[in-house]
Amino acid sequence: MQSILSPLVDLLYAILEFLHNNLSLSWGWSIVLLTVIVRLVLIPLTFKQFKSMRAMQQLQPQIKELQEKYKSDRQLLNQKMMEFYKENKVNPMGSCLPLLLQMPVFFALFYMLREQPFASDNHWLWIRVWSENQPGWLAPDIKHFDLILLLLYVASQFVSSLQTVPKDSAQRSMMLAMPVAIGVIMYLGKWPAGLFIYWFTSNLWTIVQQLVITKTVPVPQPAAPVSPGGGSGSRGQRKKPKAKGGKR
Repeated sequence: MQSILSPLVDLLYAILEFLHNNLSLSWGWSIVLLTVIVRLVLIPLTFKQFKSMRAMQQLQPQIKELQEKYKSDRQLLNQKMMEFYKENKVNPMGSCLPLLLQMPVFFALFYMLREQPFASDNHWLWIRVWSENQPGWLAPDIKHFDLILLLLYVASQFVSSLQTVPKDSAQRSMMLAMPVAIGVIMYLGKWPAGLFIYWFTSNLWTIVQQLVITKTVPVPQPAAPVSPGGGSGSRGQRKKPKAKGGKR
């Protein structure tokens, strides 16, 4: 994977080096600004994610009806669900797309932090050059593990998942369990603090963005469930013909 990501590693390092050298930022704050740049680039995809989430919220009653109708036949249920998504032009994985597209950046940053020295100004907030007797859970620089940042990442990812995944979505349990699972992997691997700076900043962006969307864009009304006769909501009701009035 490292060889595949080499061009991206070089590009990210060139951006970080530019930010560090020209804006007089520490490497840690350069990672924060790099995260902002990445999220700005992903805004069009984030808008698609928002549209997909709103569509899924609106279609939840019909999805529940399909799940109840075909609950005894899992294979047929999956087939009907795919047909339903295609009919309504909804991608159930659309809400995960910005997260998935950030993964190459995340791993490229991982390899960069492992390879590049970041010899000077490699601090961020409480991450400084500590004494030899410093606690093992505090990072001396952005290349080493920091427990505080790991916990902040897990907490921010949890809040972000609560905001972006609907309560009755099938993805909810997976999205809420994912931060804990990833946090355990990061803890066991003692991943560098620079990665946590990137992911924590990205989560803060997502949380603020979702708050703005919630305040400014109303949640659509759920669509009516499909009735046994094939009609739904007002579409299933026919207007009574008006009586023709005649002069006597």
